[in-house]
Amino acid sequence: EPMSERQLIDEITILFVAGHETTANALTFTAWLLAKHSHVQQKVLEEITRVQAECDNPIEQLAKLHYTKAVIDESMRLYPPAWITDRENLEDDTLAGFSIREDTLVGVSFYALHRHPEYWEQPNDFLPERFIGENRKKTNGVYFPFGAGPRLCIGLGFAVYEMTLAIAYLVKNYHLTTTVDKIKFNPLITLKPVGAEVRIAKRT
Repeated sequence: EPMSERQLIDEITILFVAGHETTANALTFTAWLLAKHSHVQQKVLEEITRVQAECDNPIEQLAKLHYTKAVIDESMRLYPPAWITDRENLEDDTLAGFSIREDTLVGVSFYALHRHPEYWEQPNDFLPERFIGENRKKTNGVYFPFGAGPRLCIGLGFAVYEMTLAIAYLVKNYHLTTTVDKIKFNPLITLKPVGAEVRIAKRT
């Protein structure tokens, strides 16, 4: 049956409220990574310039910003804002030699999974090419910045579009640099960047 007006308003509200901090954190990590890796920043700029010359429809432009989206994906692999999730065990079970009782709350670290050397080559390196073309298939089953299954983040599509637009605008108009070689973070409910200093200079 269709949603009531109250339910529709609640769904729209959660998109904006729940996604505010996570998106802000993801954009901060991404801006710092671009500032640190100038060659990647240059590739993003070149893609944006090319795509905007090809068409002036923002929706069509978003669909063509493949490398820019790959940069965001790689940023969220290294620094997933929703870095951990939990599930309640439905029955007594054994995993890797550990006994897990029914109703136990089990935490799953996406941060650890996204950097596991069994699944990722050079797991601690910033390599957006992982998410380009055929390489992207290798990430299936080991990349969950928005969770997975029935509880997949409702804001996935909105967040990706929002971040792509923001990064495209930022890189097109500003040159990013940083003197911070290694970023710190607090693993709270979300992964919060600490001291992610980025200097911006308007492009001429």
